[in-house]
Amino acid sequence: MAENDIRRKVLIVDDEPNVRRLSHMILSKKFDVFEAENGIQAIEMAKAQKPDIILMDMMMPKMDGLTACHAK
Repeated sequence: MAENDIRRKVLIVDDEPNVRRLSHMILSKKFDVFEAENGIQAIEMAKAQKPDIILMDMMMPKMDGLTACHAK
């Protein structure tokens, strides 16, 4: 597989299922897309999948986006 053929990973984090669904539909044409519905899931998914970029909502239940960004 050539370097240009590698699909990059995107993690979408949002508590709204419709936002995740729409983002997934748009981005999955060119990227491998993973989803999480809160900050806790986002941290677990980021550790497991090692995405190239994370698109995260700031206001979510259980753990907000800002707190998740600062988690180690």
